[in-house]
Amino acid sequence: MKEPEEPNRITPQSTEATTNTKATPGKRRKKRKAGESSVSAEERQQILELRSHRYGMREIALRVSRDRKTVRRILEEEGIINRQAPDQASKLDHTGGRSILTDYIRSIRADVVPRTRVKRRFETRPAEEMQVDWTVYTVAIAHAPVRVHALLCELAYSRRAHVRFYRNERQPTLLEGLSLAFENLGGVTQRVVFDGMSTVVLGRIGSNGKPIWHPRFVEFAKYYGFEPYLCKVRDPDRKGKCEKFLRFLEDSCIRGSEFSSFEDLNERVRDWLDNVANCRVHGTTGLVPDEVWLSERDLLIRLPETRFAVHEDAVRQVGPDATVWIQGTPYTVPSHLANRSVAVRLYAEHFEVLDRAGRVAFSRRYVESKDKGKLQIDPAHYATLPRREPIAPGTRIDEIFLKRFPQLAGLREGIAKRMKALAPVHLRALWRLADTYGEEAFLRAARRALDYRRFNAEAVRRILERAHPVPEPPPVTPMSPAARTLALLSEVDPASLDSFAHLDKAASSEAKPNDPTPATETSSNQINAQPTRNDTEDHDEA
Repeated sequence: MKEPEEPNRITPQSTEATTNTKATPGKRRKKRKAGESSVSAEERQQILELRSHRYGMREIALRVSRDRKTVRRILEEEGIINRQAPDQASKLDHTGGRSILTDYIRSIRADVVPRTRVKRRFETRPAEEMQVDWTVYTVAIAHAPVRVHALLCELAYSRRAHVRFYRNERQPTLLEGLSLAFENLGGVTQRVVFDGMSTVVLGRIGSNGKPIWHPRFVEFAKYYGFEPYLCKVRDPDRKGKCEKFLRFLEDSCIRGSEFSSFEDLNERVRDWLDNVANCRVHGTTGLVPDEVWLSERDLLIRLPETRFAVHEDAVRQVGPDATVWIQGTPYTVPSHLANRSVAVRLYAEHFEVLDRAGRVAFSRRYVESKDKGKLQIDPAHYATLPRREPIAPGTRIDEIFLKRFPQLAGLREGIAKRMKALAPVHLRALWRLADTYGEEAFLRAARRALDYRRFNAEAVRRILERAHPVPEPPPVTPMSPAARTLALLSEVDPASLDSFAHLDKAASSEAKPNDPTPATETSSNQINAQPTRNDTEDHDEA
C-alpha cells in the first residue's frame, strides 16, 4: 500500500521550480470557484427537485444549508436559469428589453385603473354651509420667528372669509374665535364643517365612523343653533374652499412680511381681508364675495344677545407682593387681593381676575412672546398702600457712622457692597465696639481690617479681643450657711421713721387758718394736758 504524501512538503525540485518561475505580465491568475467540487450528487439532485417545485433560491439555500451563490451556480450549470445579466443583452444585438413589458402593462392599466382620483365639485345654497380650518405659520414678529395659528371661517356660498391669528389651538381659543367669526359675518349657517380636531370630536365609532362630539362643543353648537358636520378621514377636498384660501393667504399676505406685534399681525390681516380678499373677483364664481354676502347675510341664523361663555376657569394664588402667575408670566394685581386665592378667567387674548364678590377686579392682554416670563408691574395697584415716611437727612446709620469716623469711608463702602442689606447691622455693631474699647483702639483695629479687606464687624471684634483681652473675673468661693445669713442681713436697711413724715404734714394741713399757734406746739400741749395713768390711779385712791 502506497503511503500518502505529506501535503505542502518542500523538496529541492519544488524550490528550484519556484525560483525559475516568473510571473507573466498582463495575465491574472484565474480563481477557482468556491465549492466547485464540494457539492455532492445528492445535494445537486435535491436542489433541482426543489427548483422544479417552484422554490426560490433563498428557500433552497436554507433547506440544503448552502449559500445562494452555490445554488445559483448549480442552476446555471444545469441551464435552468440564464447566465447572462439583463444589461448584457444589448451586447448580443438583442432588440428586446424591459421597457417592452413596461409599456404593455402601462397600456393595460390605462384602460382599467384611472391614474388619478376624480374630484367632485359641488356648490351649496345661501346660508347653508360654513367651512372652518386651522393652519400654522411661522412669521417674523419683532425681528424674531414666532409660530402662530390662523383660524379661517369661510362662507361656502358667498366665499366671504374671516381670519384671525391666535397663540394656540385649545378649545377655549377655538370657541372664542368662532364667536368672533359669527359676529363678523353677521350670523351663522345651518351647517358648519370641521375636520377631525380633538377640540371638536373625541373619536369615531362603528363602521361608518360616527363621531363622538365633545360635550362642551355640543353646548356651543346648540347655543348658536348650527349643526356640526365632520369630514371623513383623509378627505381634505371636502373643505377645499378653506384649503385653497389658506394658500392664497400665505402667498398674498404672510410670506415675506414682518410684523411689530401680535396685534399688528391681526390688524394687517383684517385690512387685507377688507381691501383685497373679500373685494376681489372670485376665480370660481366670478363675483365679489362682499357683494354676494350682502344678499346672504339676511338668511343667516341670528346670534344671541350675549356671547357664549368661551373662557377657561382657573384658580390662582396671589402672593404677598400682589402678583399672580398667568401662563408663565407674573402680573401685579390690586393690592387688596394679596395673599388670597382668586378666580381667573382665561380667554384667547386676555385674562380676567375676579374678587370675592365675583366682580372683575383686573383685566389685561397677554404679553408678547419676547416679554414672557418678565414681571409686569402696574404702579396703580399699589396706590392704596400707605407710603413710607421719608427718612430725614443725617439720620441714617451709614451717614452717622461716616460723620463720626470720616477716615473709615473705605470700610463703610466695603461693608455696603459686601453685606448689602445687612450693612446697617454691621455698622451698628462697629458703633458699639467703638463705645466699648474706645475710639483710639477701635480705629487701629478698623484700619487693620481694612488693610486685609475684611469688610465685616466680626473681623474688627476679633482684632480688638486679641489686642485688648478682657480679664476674667476671679472665681467665686462657696459660702457657708452662717456667711450666707450675714450677707443677707447686711443687705437689710436699718429701721427709720422717715417714711412716716408725710403723716405730720397731713395733720398740719388740717389745722385752722386763724390759729396762730403752730400745729406742732398745739399737738404737744394737748399731749401734756392729758393726765398720766399713774395720776389717775392716785386720784382714785384719795
